[in-house]
Amino acid sequence: MKDLLYPLILLGLVLSFSNWRQGMLLCIAAGLLAGPIRKVMPGQPVYFVVLVGVFVAVVSAGFISQYGRFRLKHLGPLYQCLRQPGTLLFAWLGVEALQSFVRYGSPVLIGIGLLSYLAPVPAFLLAYYYGLRPGNVVRFIKVYVGCSVLMLSGVYLAYFGVDWAVLKEVGSGLTLYIPGGILDIYPGFFRSTEIAAWHAGAAICLLLTLTVSGIIRWPRAVIAVLVLLLLVAGVLTGRRKMIMEVFIFVCLYGGLLLWFRRGAGRLVVVSVLMAAMLGFAGMFGLADSSSVDRLDPYLNRGVTVFEDAGERFSGLGLNAIAWATQGYGFFGGGLGVATQGGQHFGGGAGRFGGAGEGGLGKVTAELGLPGLFLVLWMAVNLFKYQWRMLQVMARRKTPLVVFWFGLLAFLAANVPMFIVASQAFGDLFILLLLGWIFGFTVALSRGVLTVGCLTVARVQKVEGCEQKIPASSGAGTVVSGPGS
Repeated sequence: MKDLLYPLILLGLVLSFSNWRQGMLLCIAAGLLAGPIRKVMPGQPVYFVVLVGVFVAVVSAGFISQYGRFRLKHLGPLYQCLRQPGTLLFAWLGVEALQSFVRYGSPVLIGIGLLSYLAPVPAFLLAYYYGLRPGNVVRFIKVYVGCSVLMLSGVYLAYFGVDWAVLKEVGSGLTLYIPGGILDIYPGFFRSTEIAAWHAGAAICLLLTLTVSGIIRWPRAVIAVLVLLLLVAGVLTGRRKMIMEVFIFVCLYGGLLLWFRRGAGRLVVVSVLMAAMLGFAGMFGLADSSSVDRLDPYLNRGVTVFEDAGERFSGLGLNAIAWATQGYGFFGGGLGVATQGGQHFGGGAGRFGGAGEGGLGKVTAELGLPGLFLVLWMAVNLFKYQWRMLQVMARRKTPLVVFWFGLLAFLAANVPMFIVASQAFGDLFILLLLGWIFGFTVALSRGVLTVGCLTVARVQKVEGCEQKIPASSGAGTVVSGPGS
């Protein structure tokens, strides 16, 4: 298998360097296929986890070779609001990297920790220039959703008894205990149930975004069935957080549309969202049917996510800060100590304990209270920036704005997920995907504010003449080349 695999990877890297836009789509393939490939390789080598990072590095090199280095000043107001806290945070990461090396002497542990904080940065910059053509963004989201649906089909294959090595978890897997016994859980083609559940939720959110914005015009019955299948696949992973993520997304997306998109079209959009929510509730009603007795344990477990939400947010969210401070002190324990994967190199949950599961606890354990302050400072500045953009974008009468709302709601829905459970966000591909989508939101806002009247047809067909963004749009320097 190696004789065929490595030449294919090398070919993909060459194509990614020669055509960086094509390379962006190959990054999706690398991120999703790394898991099943790793499962069938002798010894399940861990380096496949970072395969997508190699593709991103090559795509970045291809971009730089064609257009020169990334220019942060092109980001305009966003660069201004993040420059000071971002600079201080990067400096503090260096301090914590040194502390981690002194404590544990593991460069790999430091590298894992750095990736968890810095991986979204190159992804964001690439996505910004890539997204200056709105058609690129639509294509990227469609490819990701389509590939995720194919990957999640493996959950059903395993559920119905297909016994392939590629459908099992990497390593020994997770044992999930429920009242009355052990619950069988299915990762499908993904390397773990945690990762599979996150991608199920992401696929649902982005599919609804494509549908509500009118970019895809499939029959609503088809969309409803596909969403239902994705929801059930997520439930079969045994991970409940996916349900909460979808619920938060639907609430946020619906709220944005109700608040900012007044007019006749609002009723149509809200009707679609309400239908999605009714379908979501109806799925759990299936538990009353004797024909789906095998699903009862999964559905009953899934419903409890709402009952436990407050306790998890308090215990794994806010209380984890105090736990981390008591464990590692005011200045934290160093990079990688609470990062997913760090358990193999002297850190992780085995050393730190359960508080590292929550995102705030993870940050505090590794960066201390000063690092947590810097992260929260950046988060507040980002919120202020996005709120200003919301108010401006809402005045633009284009379906692309509805699409932009959906991407923004998806990013926002992941914030509470990170606060209560950061394990999935230790996956490199998930971090990169969030960075890409954030970059798309910034690029699309520039395009809408500059052009002002993009339609769905133009979103799908635009092949982009050179797009110049004047200083009056907030972008600062003129952007040419990469967006064309």
